[in-house]
Amino acid sequence: MAEIDMDLIKGFGKGKKTTLKNGGRAVIYQRVSSKRQEDGFSPETQIECCYEWAKRHNYEVVRCFEGEHESAKTDINRKRFKEMLKFVRDKRNRIDAVIVYSTSRFSRNGSFDVIEELKKREITVFSAISSYDARTASGEYIQGMELLSAKYQNREKAQAVKDNGAKALRSGRWIQMPPRGYDMKTTKSAQTITVNGEGRLIQKAFRMKADENLTNEEVRGRMIAMGLNLSKQNWSNIFGNIFYAGYFSHNFLEGDVVKGPHEPLVSLEDFLKINGRLAKSHNRGYEVKIEKEYAPLLGSIRCPVCGHNLTASLSTKMRKRYGRDVGYYVCSRKDCKCNASTKKVNQKFEDWLDGVSLPESCENVLRRQLERAFPILNHNGMEEVKLIRANLTKKKTEVEQIEYNLATAPDAKVREICSKQLAKVEAERDEILRELEERDKSILNLSDYVSFGLELKDNMLKLWQLGNLGNKKRIQNLIFPDGLVYDKENDDIEPLSKNEFLFVFDLKSMGYKDKAKGQTVISDDLSSLAPELGLEPRTL
Repeated sequence: MAEIDMDLIKGFGKGKKTTLKNGGRAVIYQRVSSKRQEDGFSPETQIECCYEWAKRHNYEVVRCFEGEHESAKTDINRKRFKEMLKFVRDKRNRIDAVIVYSTSRFSRNGSFDVIEELKKREITVFSAISSYDARTASGEYIQGMELLSAKYQNREKAQAVKDNGAKALRSGRWIQMPPRGYDMKTTKSAQTITVNGEGRLIQKAFRMKADENLTNEEVRGRMIAMGLNLSKQNWSNIFGNIFYAGYFSHNFLEGDVVKGPHEPLVSLEDFLKINGRLAKSHNRGYEVKIEKEYAPLLGSIRCPVCGHNLTASLSTKMRKRYGRDVGYYVCSRKDCKCNASTKKVNQKFEDWLDGVSLPESCENVLRRQLERAFPILNHNGMEEVKLIRANLTKKKTEVEQIEYNLATAPDAKVREICSKQLAKVEAERDEILRELEERDKSILNLSDYVSFGLELKDNMLKLWQLGNLGNKKRIQNLIFPDGLVYDKENDDIEPLSKNEFLFVFDLKSMGYKDKAKGQTVISDDLSSLAPELGLEPRTL
């Protein structure tokens, strides 16, 4: 048999012989997660070692990513790490290797995912202090073990940090920056948490929420006038943070809440009351937007079928058809979808208010409570006015400075900037002036205050009609503390309970099915009645 050329036979072979490429284009990635790790393990040492390894193995280093102090919990959240991955994944850069000082320095959470993904792109992660070749089976195994070891060590450290943090919290030591309004000084032996000037303003905001039942936006407006300008979200976070009630709440405590040693800005009772009210404004886990002028009963009115708070919306169909806005109270829960015209429901509520009055026999009780409440409310009002005036003086000074800068500006561009800034600050000044005028009107003399309070029994409907949205809601909460429903079948408002102190008892019957009976509050201890109303004659 004639000899056959083996090259012809090889043409039927499958696969190809694996050869390890020597050298290529590489990047260096270096990371330390804290200053402490730099002691004896410096970034310079890491980088120098990586360059030496690249030289020995014929790799050209085209870029060095120095990810110093990257301590994110996951690899993907490290900024420099993400930059490095983006660079090596770009085919135009033709990267063959990523060189790290140690495998544990590459992956914080011991994940194989990134290394495997790079391997599919024919990019290998090499450790400069290891002797194995990560491209071989044995090298891949060793690299995997290093990753698992790094993951285990990190989890051990994380658990130790959590355990020590929980121990510190339970002993009365706060372990991070305190919330705004507090200053903190910490040494090895002691920690002091004190209330600062901003904290005293936040304390006033809590009082407004507790005593006057203001919305967050109303509180925000008053606080801006006093010099504390925070966003609505900031106030939402503040009012929901139990730290201000004197307690520690932290993830390390795993759901527990412990008493702190710091001064609270609000009593626990008021804090719970405030957040209890806020809970009434939630539906299916999402906050119901209750600042809608056409739907003042939001936050009070509930679905007659499922009992959840209603939302409100304007009908786009009615707008297209008739060219006007028609509002509806709507239940957005699945399989419910109850709705009713806001105009009709609001009118029915006014019909109820038209029958609300104070029994003549209780007039002396209300007079005594108004006299008790007056010194507290008047003192708080005068303090607020003092803060607003101080802020107004500061804002006027700021206006004068900008006007001077505008007059002496060297060129047109600077003058344009000054003009825009001046318009903004003047608007802020004017808003403070308006708030000052309003607050000045709320500082009453005793006889006017008592007279106005007594007039309330005959003018509840008028008070509600002329009041702003915040005052409307305070009146609703006072009269119907548990809310109300609109009975569409009977075309009538049905309260879940009522404050019988404000009703002539034979006026209305309680016919709504399964509702709890209202608690009569006629007594000589009604100190919360007048403060909650925020009695101010200007509303009439």
